[in-house]
Amino acid sequence: MDDIKRAYRSMALRYHPDVCHDPSKKDESTRLFVQLNQAYETLSNPTLRQEYDHQLGLITAHDESSRKRWKEQLAELKTRSHRKQGSWGSRMRAQNIIIMMNNHN
Repeated sequence: MDDIKRAYRSMALRYHPDVCHDPSKKDESTRLFVQLNQAYETLSNPTLRQEYDHQLGLITAHDESSRKRWKEQLAELKTRSHRKQGSWGSRMRAQNIIIMMNNHN
């Protein structure tokens, strides 16, 4: 997400109509800036991004079901770890799973 935000800011400064000093290119600059805003809105919204990726074929139904199953399993592990303390090893594994899940998102 940080890369998307950086790229957006860089391109916004380049294509913003107020920055365009050539009157003959102002319309083109405005059109590009509007497209840039639309792209940023899509890529910065997780739901819209997933729909966009799905339309491009980057995410298949199998990927989505696998991801859903994986998240359900992680949620179950978190629930189990909160119910009982267990051994030090089991607590460390649960903690590592939570860290991995947070880093994956």
